[in-house]
Amino acid sequence: MNAAQIDFQQLRIKHILYKSKVRSVLYGGTFDEAFFSHTGPVNFWFNDTGLPKYGHEPEMKKLADTHQDLNATALNLFKLYNTGNIDQAHDGLKTIESKSEYFLGVLAQLESKLT
Repeated sequence: MNAAQIDFQQLRIKHILYKSKVRSVLYGGTFDEAFFSHTGPVNFWFNDTGLPKYGHEPEMKKLADTHQDLNATALNLFKLYNTGNIDQAHDGLKTIESKSEYFLGVLAQLESKLT
C-alpha cells in the first residue's frame, strides 16, 4: 500500500465511523459535540492530511464540501430528534446515506486517480 492509499483508507474509516455516530445519536445515543465540530476526526483529516497533500485535486474539494454538507445535515437531524420529531429525523438518514454514497464514490475516483 502506498501513502495515498493509506491516507484514503484512513478517511474511509473515519467516514464510516462518522455515519455510525450519526445513526447512534438518532437512535438515542449520546451526542459528542467535539466529534461533530470543526475539530472532529474527519475535519481533522481534511485539515491535517487531505487538503495539504491533495488540495490541488478537484475531487478533494468535492470531498471536503460533501463532508461539510453531511455535517450540516446531521446537525439538522439532531435538532429534529431533540425537538421530538424523531420519525422525521430517522427519515433523514436516507439523505445521510445518499450523501455518503456520493462521498465514497468521489473518494474512490480520487483514489484510483492517484494510486
